Amino acid sequence: MDAVDQLRIALRANATFSIATGLFGVVAAGRVVDILGTGNELLVRLIAIGLLGFAGFVLYVSTRSVDELRAEALLISAGDFVWVLASVVLIALGLFSTGGAVTAGLIALVVLGFASSQLWARSKSATA
Repeated sequence: MDAVDQLRIALRANATFSIATGLFGVVAAGRVVDILGTGNELLVRLIAIGLLGFAGFVLYVSTRSVDELRAEALLISAGDFVWVLASVVLIALGLFSTGGAVTAGLIALVVLGFASSQLWARSKSATA
């Protein structure tokens, strides 16, 4: 498997995780509020809908030509890093319950993994 294929797989994994968490947020917003210990259901649903839109874009990017794939993967990875940074800030501000901080932190680690694997595969695809 070459680096371009690895990049496509990393993006599809990111999209799959985003779809799963987005659907959970739309369907079970009240439960998400309970888990996080903060927020309101409308805000959770709006973020979840945005996450579903992001997932759709990521899936689309995973089908693009190599040059477009590489350019747009950089944008997606930047968005992932923004999510991680926002999570860290919200946790540091104490806006979540203990369980919510742990949950948000674990999700941020998963997202950081996606961003890192995407950037790694993207850098390797430059020589492919």
